[in-house]
Amino acid sequence: MVQTFKALQSKAKDREEEAVTLLKEFVSYHTVAPRDNEGLKTCAESIRAAFRERGYDAATYAKGGEPVVYASKDVGAKRTLLFYHHYDVQPEGPLDLWHSSPWELVRRGERVYGRGTSDDKGPLVSSMLGIDMIETILGKLPVNVRFVVEGEEEAGSASLPNFAKENEQFLKADGCIWEGVGATPGSPGEVVCGLKGDAYFDLVTRGPPHFARTDAHSGDAAAVPNAAWRLVWALNTLKAKDETITVDGFNDLVQKPLEEDLEALRAYQGDVTARVMNEYGLDRPLMDRRGVDLLKELFLMPQMSISGITTGYQGDEDMTIVPAAARAKLDVRTVPDLTVEKVHELLRRHLDARGFTDIEVVRKPGYEPAKTSVRHPYVKLVHSIMKEACDPAGTGVVPMAQGSGPAFLFARHAPLCMAYSYADLEGTDCHAPNENMKIESLPGSMAVVAAIAERLAGTD
Repeated sequence: MVQTFKALQSKAKDREEEAVTLLKEFVSYHTVAPRDNEGLKTCAESIRAAFRERGYDAATYAKGGEPVVYASKDVGAKRTLLFYHHYDVQPEGPLDLWHSSPWELVRRGERVYGRGTSDDKGPLVSSMLGIDMIETILGKLPVNVRFVVEGEEEAGSASLPNFAKENEQFLKADGCIWEGVGATPGSPGEVVCGLKGDAYFDLVTRGPPHFARTDAHSGDAAAVPNAAWRLVWALNTLKAKDETITVDGFNDLVQKPLEEDLEALRAYQGDVTARVMNEYGLDRPLMDRRGVDLLKELFLMPQMSISGITTGYQGDEDMTIVPAAARAKLDVRTVPDLTVEKVHELLRRHLDARGFTDIEVVRKPGYEPAKTSVRHPYVKLVHSIMKEACDPAGTGVVPMAQGSGPAFLFARHAPLCMAYSYADLEGTDCHAPNENMKIESLPGSMAVVAAIAERLAGTD
């Protein structure tokens, strides 16, 4: 008899403290890539040891970057379930904004705090123990299980392409859980079938012969080119006030949304507008987009963001200068058929055509878009589990996450998706100081993982 989600969640609750203990160990390692080289290696070894303790064949791959931990249990099943996770984390940011150390798991109320609790050490723990749990319940794993846990996701996944190329057979599976799944009963849920790509650039104006060798006295502003103004004028050509991306040729390459994706958005249950406004304290969403219009922009269309601008003097005192250099960080979330290479080429050509040949375009590590069909049987299986887990709240299916990652290396080998409920995301401060997760999210995630493993085994 197939286990119900409620029964699995009850059993997972008994393993909550075990999950917290393992998460405490993983959080204690400083794992900002590529900064924390020793911490990353130590954490990778700890994860490999945790897999071996649970009966996996586990090893590390370290060619050209931080170690990729890969582990497997082959029980001769007809189906294989693959997991992707990462153990690197975002930089901690200003320490004075943290209420406790980023590198110590601290429980306050119904949450645990520490860097990586939400992204992605907490979900890794849930996946590991969810598989443990279904193996214990059934006496044997119902599927073959494989894990890939990398240490550079937040920094461009430098090692992963080589790993994927050399281990294609390892990545072949009947389904892939991407960075984790989870659900809270009564909270609306989402099943996400892929990730947008990310093309990231630094736009730079600096130094001779176009700009001064050093910041100049602002009294000479009539004679000395201002690097800050020059950069602002260039940025102003990239996007209109109505949020339309105006880079020449950019929109011509955007794949027209598939009808099946639009159908999924029209059938979506849950209020994303309310979730976003509540999470960020907004009175209305950007451009007052709502309903399907907002869903389409979030999950199907490219976006362009200025992530940071640095120029001139930033101190509290007044300093009258003409900046000699300026730098803007440009983050472009891409969709099929936009690639990092194509965006780079279009951006350079666009600036040159407008006379901005003096602006450097520095390409940073990025990701290509990837998606599994919303109609794929594996997606339907996960959706059915999420509907049961989130009941009585509804659960929707969306074509791609707003965020990015190296899913394009996996999507050609296995159908993939992630899943979560709104309650799992609320107040986690992911990528910010005081990152945290609800303790109840741990057993909820374990239960969904266990259900996927058991039910995937029974598919034709």
